[in-house]
Amino acid sequence: MTEAIVIGIFLALLLVIQIKDQKEIVILAKRNTIKIGLTLTLAVSILIIFWPQQLADQIKLSIFAILIASVGVLKEGLTPTRLIKFGVLIGDYKQFEAIQLEDSRLGETFITFYKGKNTHFSTLFRQDIKSIEHFFKQNGLENKIVIGEMPGEKVMPKSQKQQKSSQKKWGSTKV
Repeated sequence: MTEAIVIGIFLALLLVIQIKDQKEIVILAKRNTIKIGLTLTLAVSILIIFWPQQLADQIKLSIFAILIASVGVLKEGLTPTRLIKFGVLIGDYKQFEAIQLEDSRLGETFITFYKGKNTHFSTLFRQDIKSIEHFFKQNGLENKIVIGEMPGEKVMPKSQKQQKSSQKKWGSTKV
């Protein structure tokens, strides 16, 4: 029972921090209603299907369901100093090596925040690429912004990608 209470306290602390951070959001990320619906359905389904008999297990399962539901319900977005995204406790822009802006369909902007070689976070925004770029430049991040594809990334037709990967796998076939 003590374990369930401690887990509940940590979840409550996480949710308080996330809700407090949401009040600072200046540019709100696009919310996906399907994601919200699926996370709420999953949370309720888990409670219905796996409801245990002991109180401690009921508390733990409820905490797990609340955590799943909060992933879909909590807002994400940009503040003048950091990225607010569920699971990113310190989203300070200074920790990111690059911020890639890509023009998506319908005037939306797809932003990828690169923290390291294999660590990045991506989010879709309803604002156009120019307004997002202006926002980052206002906040002194013009040296981290990359518009379009990242340097070093080359878009190849699928056939060239397959040929290149097969050459790496089996060695060059040219004689």
